[in-house]
Amino acid sequence: METPVFDATRPITINLRTPGGVKTVRVRFPSDDEWIARQRRRKVLVKQLGRGISETTVANGEDVDAALLALIQEKPRDGGDTPEIDPFEAMKVIEQLSLAEVDDVVPDGDSFKVTLRVLGATTLHMLKMPSAKDVFEYRRGFARLLDMPFGRQEVTINIASAAALYKKLVTSTEGYVGETPIIHQAVALKAAIDAMDTAFAEDRDANF
Repeated sequence: METPVFDATRPITINLRTPGGVKTVRVRFPSDDEWIARQRRRKVLVKQLGRGISETTVANGEDVDAALLALIQEKPRDGGDTPEIDPFEAMKVIEQLSLAEVDDVVPDGDSFKVTLRVLGATTLHMLKMPSAKDVFEYRRGFARLLDMPFGRQEVTINIASAAALYKKLVTSTEGYVGETPIIHQAVALKAAIDAMDTAFAEDRDANF
């Protein structure tokens, strides 16, 4: 039995269960540029509620995902009509495409082995340990934060910053046909940096 691999060039079929029945949506996987544009257009709003509690929402998430789906949706193979997908259903489709969950991060000398569960496969990423300067520049470019009235903040994410550092640090991958999509690169990189920060905090605490 072959081990499932992720191939970004392979057409994808997603079945959406709706009150009106199952809608079959055929799409291609978004390009890196399309993922970057999607993340930049999504406005993440953080509202401070007091007592250290905050509320995070994506104000225009459904409209952004509907626009992306319109770019990647393909015609049915039998030549029939393309099913109508509303913006909230589009969010469900894009959420499935963007699946990249961290299963494990294992330190290996001066590297980290990150296991990701992605759409239809499990993948491995071997990343060298980043320098303090690498992490600083990545974080500075990754998120742009604007303070707004009434205790709100608007955050814009630039995953191109993650891709630049990922390409510098990656030594090998498993589970892919072709290139690693940028949406997976960003998650693998963050997992490695989080693991490094955790190890640093443990070492610091052990010294006291």
